Amino acid sequence: MGFDQLGNLWTAIFPFAVLLYYFFRKKYVTTTISSTLFWEQSMRETKVSPYLKNLQRNALLYLQLAALLLLLFILLRPFLPKDTVADSHTVFVVDLSASMGAIDSEMSLLEKSKAKMRAIADDRVGESISIITTGKEPALLLREEADEKLVLAAIDKLELNYEHEFIGRSLDFVRSIASETGADVHIFTDYLDRSLFMESVSGISWTVHTNERPLDNIAIGKFGAIHTADGTEAIVKLSNETLSKQEGKVIVNNGLTGDKLAEQNFSIDKESDVLLSFKSLPKLPAFHVHLEVEDDYAIDNDAFIVIGNESSEVLIDNQLHELVKKAFEAIGLDVSSGSINEMSAAKDHALIVTNETSFLEKGTEPILLIGRNDSITEPVSGIVESVNDALFAIAPIEDVYVSALYPPFEGFSTLASIDGKPFIQRSPRGDILILTDVGLTDWPLHPSFPLFFWSSMELLRSGSDVAGTFAPNERKAVLTGSGVEGIEIFTIQDKYVATYSAGGNFVAPAKPGIYKLMDSGTERYLSVQLEPDEKSTAYGAGYKIGSGPANEIGKEEGKQMIGWLFLLPVLLLLLIEWEVQRRRGYPN
Repeated sequence: MGFDQLGNLWTAIFPFAVLLYYFFRKKYVTTTISSTLFWEQSMRETKVSPYLKNLQRNALLYLQLAALLLLLFILLRPFLPKDTVADSHTVFVVDLSASMGAIDSEMSLLEKSKAKMRAIADDRVGESISIITTGKEPALLLREEADEKLVLAAIDKLELNYEHEFIGRSLDFVRSIASETGADVHIFTDYLDRSLFMESVSGISWTVHTNERPLDNIAIGKFGAIHTADGTEAIVKLSNETLSKQEGKVIVNNGLTGDKLAEQNFSIDKESDVLLSFKSLPKLPAFHVHLEVEDDYAIDNDAFIVIGNESSEVLIDNQLHELVKKAFEAIGLDVSSGSINEMSAAKDHALIVTNETSFLEKGTEPILLIGRNDSITEPVSGIVESVNDALFAIAPIEDVYVSALYPPFEGFSTLASIDGKPFIQRSPRGDILILTDVGLTDWPLHPSFPLFFWSSMELLRSGSDVAGTFAPNERKAVLTGSGVEGIEIFTIQDKYVATYSAGGNFVAPAKPGIYKLMDSGTERYLSVQLEPDEKSTAYGAGYKIGSGPANEIGKEEGKQMIGWLFLLPVLLLLLIEWEVQRRRGYPN
């Protein structure tokens, strides 16, 4: 046995203080005095009694000393030696991807991993433990935490983040924090290839805990929908990963209300794919497909989509300024130039940028109009004034100089103006109109020039009620006109999710589904979809790699704290002391 806090020995003064108190405590004895003449003599005889007489037949003293000594013993933190691994730093790397939600023996893979982590933490009480979660950006939940309660609480709070694990990034993170001191690393995932450990680090051992048996999985591999003249057409691709023929049902629901729109039975051979087509669906902004089948992985049995113009192809009128094309190329779009005939042929599947006003009445998708081919400009002077609109959320234009403007369109809303004259307008269909030529401004000299065209394209291809499609926890700029008010995210059932002060720091929700984005009273929809890599399950045997402490036979002496075992005797002594005091009563 040893003591971990010998510095607390100074508390021994308290038992000595109690002892001294009883040395000098006056001892009163009930005495019958026949006359007051003998009172003074009797009192003198009591006072000259030996000090040690105060310690005789005094149960209260012994109980108090015993309780104090036991408390002193506990404060010294007694421990018994125990064998532990040579390195006291344990690191948990936890895969929180969607595939860890697969069920194995009535428990998800994540719950089984959490049970293993609790067992390891219980076995290494007092040692430092770190917890790292996987994802595009690995997160360090705990770093070298020795408090068992905090470690277990962090383990209990672990939940799926649904994004792909990118576990190689997490391993690089571990190497960066443990390369100098070494660590015993435990990785909890469904499968991990040994090739990721080609670059070994001395002092670090790797123990990989995996899913060791194959799981049945039938997944919605792909789900797409497009608006047509007859309504909406949807295609669902199913993938069967099992070794037997499977049957089930696919149901298409309204993504906003959950109402059933169509259903179709299917039969799919082992390890094969099948395509299902749904035609003449109503024109809705969002759809939800559900797969009814018995398998071990239910998360990929649902798919969600919001329908907007997702085209990335931009066709620019070859009569426009060359800097317009350069701006679109700078934001990474597929850009080409074309004539009026070429733009007319591509108006329904590409984003059109032109000065031909006739395109405002052609096609089904909005366009970006820069200038006008049917009018002439008039000189203008003054500063640009803009309204609070998502178009200017990341591309302010107040500092742009404009020398002349074209006449405005009647019935269109004005987004920016100069000296009371419309500069930028929006049509009821959603067309964006810039009533000047690029050569009549100094706009290309401003950083907002390419950003404005990016904002325009995002609004044109997403539509007024669609915010876009995201992967779980994807960071992506979202156009917003809310200013300092921020944007709020709700589930389709109006349950609050998060608030973001600006669209530039937007992070998509983790769980796949349809969500509402509230922006200055305007409601838009976004969908969160599983990444393709998370629509399958994997398995493999666990293993150990490395020459760190987990593979070494040598042990070092650890500490098993035993002070808490003496708390009950202390409480028992205090209870007995109270009973003795109650029976004796208090002296006058």
